[in-house]
Amino acid sequence: MPVFRSAPAAFAAAIGCASALVCAAVPAAAQEVTLKFSHFLGPQSFFERDVAQPWKQRVEEKSGGKVKVEVFNASSPLGGVTKQASQVMEGAVDVALGLRGAEGDRFPGTSVIELPFLIKDSASGSKALWALLKSGALEAEYKDYKVLALFVHDPGLIHTTKTRVATLADLKGMRLRVPNKTVAAALQHAGAVPVVLQVNEVMPAVVKGELDGVVTNWANPLPKFNDHMKNHTDLKFYTSAFFIVMNKAKYESLPAEARATVDALSGDAWVAELGTLWNKWAEPVRKGADAPGHAVIVPDAAAMAAWREGLKPVTEKYLDELAKTFPGAREVYKKVVELTR
Repeated sequence: MPVFRSAPAAFAAAIGCASALVCAAVPAAAQEVTLKFSHFLGPQSFFERDVAQPWKQRVEEKSGGKVKVEVFNASSPLGGVTKQASQVMEGAVDVALGLRGAEGDRFPGTSVIELPFLIKDSASGSKALWALLKSGALEAEYKDYKVLALFVHDPGLIHTTKTRVATLADLKGMRLRVPNKTVAAALQHAGAVPVVLQVNEVMPAVVKGELDGVVTNWANPLPKFNDHMKNHTDLKFYTSAFFIVMNKAKYESLPAEARATVDALSGDAWVAELGTLWNKWAEPVRKGADAPGHAVIVPDAAAMAAWREGLKPVTEKYLDELAKTFPGAREVYKKVVELTR
C-alpha cells in the first residue's frame, strides 16, 4: 500500500538527502591543497624557468589537480636570498629553494662540500651531496625539514676585470666577491680581500669599481657579466650548495596521495636533473668568454698541484674550526672525498 507523506515531511527528507550529498562531497574537496614554493632568483631566471615552474606543473599533473603549487620568486616579499630556510621553518612558505652560503651558520655540515678542489662537475657533486645526506651524516642539520633535494653548481672560477690570475700569488691584494665564508677563507689565506655579497649586490659593486673580480661559476645569473669580466681562471676552485626543503609539519599533514606525489617528484631523480641543468645554464656565459677581449686561463697539472698545496692549510683550518660546532666535520670531509673520486 503506498505511503503518502505530508509536504513538510517530504521537504525535510529532501533537505536531509541534499545535506548528506554535500557532506559526502566535503572530504574530496578537503583533499585539495596548495603548496607555496619560494626561491631567491627573479621571474626570468633559470630557477624560475627550469626548476620552480616545471615542478609546479609536474605536481599539479601527477596529482590530478588536487595539489596546486604557487611560486614566489625574488620579485615577491618571499624572495629574499637569506630567508628561504627560515621561511619554511616559520610556515610562511611550504617549500623553498635556497643557497646554503646565504644562510649563515645554518647547515654547517653541508658547507664542507664547498671546500677547494673537491667537485669536478655539478652532476657528480650533486650526487655526492645527496648521498652524504642519505648516509645520515647530515641528518641533524636537516631534522626540522623534509628535504626534497640537495645539489651543487658547476665548479667556480676566478673571473677578473683586468688582472689575469695564473698563480696563487696573483691573488694578493685583489678585491674579489665570494659567495660564502668557505671561499672567503681560501682567498684570505692567499692574500686577497674577500667581499661577501649576495647575488643582487654583485654587479652594482663591479660597476662602481669596488671589486677587481668575482669568484663564481659559469652558470651564474649576474647581468652583463661578460661585459665586465674579461679574464677567467678555470681551476674548478669550489662549488656552492643549494637546498630544496619543505616544512616538515606541512608534509606530514598532507593526504597520503599528496605525499606520494611530492615523494615521486623529489629525491634521487630530481637531484640528478638539477645536477645536469647547470651545463645548460652555463652555456651563455661560457660562450661569451670566447669573444675577443676575453682570456680563459686553464692551469696545467703542475700549476694545479701548486694551487692545491698552497690552499691545503685552508681546508685544515676550516675543518678544525667547524669541528667546534659540528663534531663530524672531518668525517664528513672524508666521505665527500670518497664520494667524489
